[in-house]
Amino acid sequence: MQPSLGLAQARQIADEAVRDASREQLRISVAVADEAGALLAFARMDGATRLSARTAVGKTQTVILTGKTTLALGREFRADLGEEPELFHGMIAGQEIVPFGGGIPLLIDGRLAGAVAVSGATSVQDHEIAQRAASLLGG
Repeated sequence: MQPSLGLAQARQIADEAVRDASREQLRISVAVADEAGALLAFARMDGATRLSARTAVGKTQTVILTGKTTLALGREFRADLGEEPELFHGMIAGQEIVPFGGGIPLLIDGRLAGAVAVSGATSVQDHEIAQRAASLLGG
């Protein structure tokens, strides 16, 4: 049996993201999902928007579907838009893809075990907070 992301790890990752955002005086939502995209842990800080909650969950799904960080995916999409502007219509129609920074793959033994996603700050801040929280896994 392959190792998987557990509830205790998911809670630690979410708690670390909240602590990190608090130190930066940011108000975020954070979601942690397993390799199938099922939500394991979630938190919306006091003062974080309701939209950030939905976006954080959407970012986890994007990571699970693509295996990429949402920041990298967004950059790829923007580069592709220069060559194929009609892709924009497909992107806004595809509600499952959130191409904004903040979603990070969680790896265990080199394989995708889940995702952590942060929303509520800037795209880069979301990415950095999620990346630091993901580092708790050491992979």
